[in-house]
Amino acid sequence: MKAVRIHEYGGPEVLVYEDVPTPEPGPKQLLVKVAAATVNPIDVSVREDRFPTPKQPPKILGSDGAGVVKQAGAEVTTAKPGDRVAFSGLGIGSEGSYAEYALIADTQVVQMPEGLSFADAAAIGMAFPAAYYALVTRGALHEGETVLVQGASGGVGSASVQLAKALGARVFGTASGPSAADLVLGLGAEAVIDYRAEDVAARVLELTDGKGVDLVHELVLSVNLPTDVKLVARGGRIVGTGQGPGSDAVTPIGEALGKDVSVLFMNLSNAGRAGVAAIATEIATMAAAGKIKPVIGTELPLSEARRAHELLAGHHLGKIVLLP
Repeated sequence: MKAVRIHEYGGPEVLVYEDVPTPEPGPKQLLVKVAAATVNPIDVSVREDRFPTPKQPPKILGSDGAGVVKQAGAEVTTAKPGDRVAFSGLGIGSEGSYAEYALIADTQVVQMPEGLSFADAAAIGMAFPAAYYALVTRGALHEGETVLVQGASGGVGSASVQLAKALGARVFGTASGPSAADLVLGLGAEAVIDYRAEDVAARVLELTDGKGVDLVHELVLSVNLPTDVKLVARGGRIVGTGQGPGSDAVTPIGEALGKDVSVLFMNLSNAGRAGVAAIATEIATMAAAGKIKPVIGTELPLSEARRAHELLAGHHLGKIVLLP
């Protein structure tokens, strides 16, 4: 089969499109013919060796995908050959999804509802479960609360806007530029704040009559945490999903103490394979019902994975999908 592997760590140039043996499923594994795979920031972190993984090069990159089951191990009960499935969480301790075929564990199976395309199912991937885990599992979001999504035009951010809206929240987002603003507004945000041109804290307080938001979903924690403390309401929560460019974040402690602010961190992997699959199954049902819609910005053939990583490094909207 064809696959995209790295033989060493580095920039996009280390991605190699090449022939590799088609794997055989073990007793609790399924072999899936991949119809779509998404490109995520975690793939870049693995490629650059910024996210240490048990599986060392040479290895196939890619965490998310969707396709059709071709073979199922003898002990698999979650799917059978011919089933349309989605999956997430590859490429860390296993080979990834940038390939014509991928091995997944039986606990990673997400059965695809009718009416959901392979590209949309793959784009649900890690982004929507990460947003759900931030908003619901860690953030304890309730209907009627207000939410600010910091970085609302990206993969996780756009998912967070849609999920918060679908769960009955009043949603604001930050983005840069008119095209990004239009995207976020189209996903259900009440207002979009241009973080390059506006004072985000002042604008949020204006929109909430001085109260602030109940929950901040933060995708650029190392940059925005001081601002988040200023704009969150008394007793509000800040959930950090994305680190941002720095390795540390500064907290204005006095202001945080004065408002009973909670700063929460999260890592979707803590939900476990079965937990992520359960969240993704719920989200797939919401997508099939038209309550949410994965945002796909670019579709490329698998052979152009290097270009996909180059696009991911620049300004882009929506998910990047590879088609084997």
